[in-house]
Amino acid sequence: MLYRMKNQKDNTEKSFKISYPEQGLLQLLVLKFIYENPSYGYDLIKQIADISNDSMIIKTGTMYTTLRRMEKSGFIKSVWKESELGPSKRLYELTPLGKKYLNKMLHNISSRIPIVQELLSFYRKELDGKI
Repeated sequence: MLYRMKNQKDNTEKSFKISYPEQGLLQLLVLKFIYENPSYGYDLIKQIADISNDSMIIKTGTMYTTLRRMEKSGFIKSVWKESELGPSKRLYELTPLGKKYLNKMLHNISSRIPIVQELLSFYRKELDGKI
């Protein structure tokens, strides 16, 4: 997403690329679930909805675009599995590179927990329902 901000002093505009935290969370959740058990795309959608109490509903197109991007990056791989009840489906598995990436990103997140706690404390005290 491109966000534009206008400088009030000289009326110039700057553009900033912003990615929503949900995209990063989606990738980490996919890696976590696939680490625990190779999965199909639809099953990943259901797992994410379940653990988020339906606050993070992933559209099918978003999930499969994310999975293709992650496969292209080498974090996951897929194999076609025959199904007795319907068409073949892709089963997604974690690669060694995906394990390393998951480990690194979770380490980075864990080191930033105090920052997130500070922001949440501020939100609850100053903003929650007040604006």
